Amino acid sequence: MTNLIQTNITKLQKITKYILMGLIVVVALKYIPDNELKNKEIIMIGATSSISYAILDMISPAIKISKGNTKTANSC
Repeated sequence: MTNLIQTNITKLQKITKYILMGLIVVVALKYIPDNELKNKEIIMIGATSSISYAILDMISPAIKISKGNTKTANSC
């Protein structure tokens, strides 16, 4: 039961992180540019950045970089 609660808390933390990232982008797009953007464009860019961040966050744990005695193409 506690494992299920921890899983739900972890999911909630991740969702909160993605929403916060999207909101940061929206605020930056609202106040930084000299040329005003339409609200619809700002929301679309914020949503796209949030979704992109979520996808990268889900994929990145699957990428593992290990240190070892690997040879590179330039080594002799």
